[in-house]
Amino acid sequence: MRSERRRWSLPLRLLHWAMAALILGLLVLGWVMTHVRTDLGTTFAWYLWHKSFGFAVLVLVAARIATRLLSPAPREAMPPGWQRRAAHLAHGLLYLLMVAVPVAGWMMASASPLHLPTRPFNLFTLPDLVAPNAALFRQLELVHATLAYALLGLVVLHVAAALKHRFIDRDGVLARMGF
Repeated sequence: MRSERRRWSLPLRLLHWAMAALILGLLVLGWVMTHVRTDLGTTFAWYLWHKSFGFAVLVLVAARIATRLLSPAPREAMPPGWQRRAAHLAHGLLYLLMVAVPVAGWMMASASPLHLPTRPFNLFTLPDLVAPNAALFRQLELVHATLAYALLGLVVLHVAAALKHRFIDRDGVLARMGF
């Protein structure tokens, strides 16, 4: 008889923490590359890294969704109904934004009037999702930034909820994603 799992599968935990590091790094890099003034070569390099790691997030979130669909959830204590619904809503929004932010960035790069190719880690060229268009680029720049700030807000909420479970509820929820 198989014992009941109390933690998420190892692949899901690895994807969770790898994506957490990537997303936090991308949020910081996104702010730095748009607010810190430096030479053009450094700024260009920051944009190349940002686009490369943004594409990596898109690939990893696809792998994470597939892994999540194939991995049963660990046994959990049932929180009050409103907390369960709030957690499901927050997780759904996190997944949505983990897709929407990089897709909006990809569209923005495609719409750039500079029309520079997007080459993740300089390995291959991504196709443009839209034609170069300065007005569309400015709109997508706003969409990408707004979605990124929404993702940051949800990440802060997610971390706060995890810390609440760890230090106030002491219910082992945080341990399910740990090593």
